[in-house]
Amino acid sequence: MSESANNLPTNRDENWRYANLRPLARARVDAVPEGTPAPSLSALTLPAALAGYERWVFVDGRHVASSAISAPSHAALLDVNQAGEAFAVMLDSELVNAGIDFSLARANARRGDQVLQITLPNGSEAARIELVFVASASAAQGTSYPRVQIHAQPHSRLCLVERHLSAGDADSAVNAAVDIALGPGANLDHVRVQDCAGKAGVFDTLVANVAEGANYRLRTVTLGGLTSRSTAFIKLAGRAASCTYAAASVARGIQTHDIFAEIDHAAPQSTTREIFRGIATDRGKLAFNGKMIVRQTAHDADSDQSIKSLLTGSGAEAAARPQLEIYTDRVRAKHGATTGKLDEQMLFYMLSRGIDRPTAQALLQWAFIEDAVSQIEPLELRRDVERLVSAQLLEVASLEGLLGELP
Repeated sequence: MSESANNLPTNRDENWRYANLRPLARARVDAVPEGTPAPSLSALTLPAALAGYERWVFVDGRHVASSAISAPSHAALLDVNQAGEAFAVMLDSELVNAGIDFSLARANARRGDQVLQITLPNGSEAARIELVFVASASAAQGTSYPRVQIHAQPHSRLCLVERHLSAGDADSAVNAAVDIALGPGANLDHVRVQDCAGKAGVFDTLVANVAEGANYRLRTVTLGGLTSRSTAFIKLAGRAASCTYAAASVARGIQTHDIFAEIDHAAPQSTTREIFRGIATDRGKLAFNGKMIVRQTAHDADSDQSIKSLLTGSGAEAAARPQLEIYTDRVRAKHGATTGKLDEQMLFYMLSRGIDRPTAQALLQWAFIEDAVSQIEPLELRRDVERLVSAQLLEVASLEGLLGELP
């Protein structure tokens, strides 16, 4: 990554131990130049637009189209000078002093040239926005820097869908950043789906600050890319702030998917429910590091964490790493982490009932990953994600009937 290569995280850092950073290090650090040949909007194969959602489409980090369903829109496109470096400094004093690595987020703030800013007024009705980020340029041409800032004022509501995909099979480099501030009583329902091309390197940093009585519901699905790393820092800063985090990941072939999620309970009665379900096939590699912090000030906090990985290939690897730092006695904390293979007894039971082995294996894998996928809303998006997951598991035929019968 030329001049800023020394500023990249390395695998010597425990929190980056399992990430594959080589594609990012080899990529051209500058943003994809304007005027770089890219597919036209009409030539892009995009998922069907979600009913009732305002849609914004970006190619290589730059806006190409939007379709507002109401006026005025809550979203506005700003250049980097208008937006400033809010992402890098919003929680700067606490997180940086705590040793948090913001190198990728800072690179996004320095190199990107467009920011989508979503602002929800006090008490506004539920807004619905879909963001589609398409990577088309090769890493040698430059890096894509999608950047989103969200400010939800008190008692506002937002349903946000964020998709990352590719046009073609280029070895694109993506470094995305999302900055979220939820005011008291605000609600954000956020779904992120990453299904980029098989040679892409996809990295993102998300920071969220959740105020009193606010609720952040985050569901992520990671399927594409040669390598991906998703980093989230979520601070429950106000009394009774809550976070529900469900993540699903499927790594096949030689893919590497790494997720680091830190949730900081800083206020009384703050609540977290976290679930991860990952499947590694062939020589795929998965890692999920879920770090829970409960401060002295977080009396009566409630944290529940479930991390499970499934290995279905002889060369597959998975690392499930729960971390708990608790500084008060008045807390409820529950966590569990497992990594293993398909349940042989359950597989035998299904085989004994006349189900062929590929179908039985597909159904067991599906039941495993569906723990997380089933939490996606709206229903039409969940259906779309389920088909993507089934395709990643290479069992479309086996699961096709099941998908049609799901509620």
